[in-house]
Amino acid sequence: MFRKIHSRSGASLGASLAEAFGSRLPAFGFRFRLFCQRHPKKLYSLMVLLMCGSLVLCFSIMRLEKPDHSKRVLPVTTASGASGNISLTIDKLQRVMALQAELELLAKKQQLSSADSARFIAMLAEIKQLTNSKK
Repeated sequence: MFRKIHSRSGASLGASLAEAFGSRLPAFGFRFRLFCQRHPKKLYSLMVLLMCGSLVLCFSIMRLEKPDHSKRVLPVTTASGASGNISLTIDKLQRVMALQAELELLAKKQQLSSADSARFIAMLAEIKQLTNSKK
């Protein structure tokens, strides 16, 4: 039904390229070496120019800061009655998300004052209290 295809064992890309272009490779190497010997200053200048361009790209264009997409918390209104527990849970979740956003802003600061540290600890305690409570 299917015929088995027999391929040469040990055939690789390098061997195939050498087989196809084997007669031209020494000529190309000779021409390249001759070009390098005739124009060493141009090649050196090109190498330095490419390294400087890479340096400029690396430390300027590639290092652009990404815009800060802050999360907005929208209030959710629910019908009263049986959905009281759901609205309480939603309120707790919104509060935790707001506290996390504030914590991220405080964490980005280079240096924290004592008031910032106290606020940080208070927010962590409030998040812990909100996540551990049953209601």
